[in-house]
Amino acid sequence: MKRTILLGLFWIFIFNLSAQKFDIILQIKTTPLKDQQSSGTCWSFATTSFLETEALRLGKDSISISPIYYVYPTYLAKAENFIENKGESYFGAGDLTFSVMDAYKKYGAIPESEYSGVIEGDWQHDHLEMDNLLHAMVESIGKSGYGRIKPHSWKKSIDGVLKAYLGNPPATFVYENKLYSPQSFAKEYIGINPDEYIEITSYSDSSFYEMFELNIPANWKKNKYLNLPISDFEHVIDYALHNGFSLAWDGDATEPEFNFDIGIAKLSQEEELKTISQELRQSTFDNKSTTDDHNMHIIGKAIDKKNKEYFVLKNSEGNNNLNGYIFMTRNALLLKTISLLIHIDAMPEGIRSKCNFDKSSK
Repeated sequence: MKRTILLGLFWIFIFNLSAQKFDIILQIKTTPLKDQQSSGTCWSFATTSFLETEALRLGKDSISISPIYYVYPTYLAKAENFIENKGESYFGAGDLTFSVMDAYKKYGAIPESEYSGVIEGDWQHDHLEMDNLLHAMVESIGKSGYGRIKPHSWKKSIDGVLKAYLGNPPATFVYENKLYSPQSFAKEYIGINPDEYIEITSYSDSSFYEMFELNIPANWKKNKYLNLPISDFEHVIDYALHNGFSLAWDGDATEPEFNFDIGIAKLSQEEELKTISQELRQSTFDNKSTTDDHNMHIIGKAIDKKNKEYFVLKNSEGNNNLNGYIFMTRNALLLKTISLLIHIDAMPEGIRSKCNFDKSSK
């Protein structure tokens, strides 16, 4: 009961801040927004926010999951892939929702109170030094010739850097007077099945209703996305929100009219009057004016004083006039979204029936 009251007060506080500009017309019950601070881990913050919100949808208590817990194994996996491919692979701080879902399935979850990833003596997430050091290490190892690489040594070296900067995740912990491992905590306390989630996108250079490998730099694992026509893509977004599902967002946050300081994300005045077509989505992806550079979490809808519709997103990348929240127009969402992570039940049956969900297919 206490958590429910606090969660309600949190929502009242957040949206009172936006009352002068927006009226909230739909909101998904979610957890308080967290700040990634000086780290390139929006992908993990957005996806853990999504998982926390999914747990609430399933009737679980509010929980703050550690985003940094997934940074640790993802960096190790990226390093191994980079070295095996002799430097011909993506290696950086950025990543995708897939890496969180894969790590959740394999390694479970830890409450942030038990593992924050901020080492003793530090005060915030600050990964610049760690990122630079790791990049220099894998560059040196990966491009030195795989036949001369000592796999046990480099893995220990990478692991040592991660532990030095992020600390050592606990193998077991006590939460609410019960002993858990990360795996048992994910299964028993959170209760999410990661196999029930899928990434959707909408590009005309691949077959619709099929899985395909989206060619973006951060897709170092060659993950498969379900490709939908833009009309179905838009329908899924609306259907999901109106049926109690949030969506984890991956897209382009670099538009000139995206002002995150004031919490507004929109296109130019001319583009806001256009119909966002399949051709326009494809062309901006092809010419790289739409790129994969940020992750956020869609949790509702709002209208401004002129009745213009906006989507409400949780943004872990710092604070702003709306306490970290972003209000994005429909046109901006349709054009600048690369992909969305959803529960499979967030897709209408009429669309699901057309789809081939075989993730091994192209």
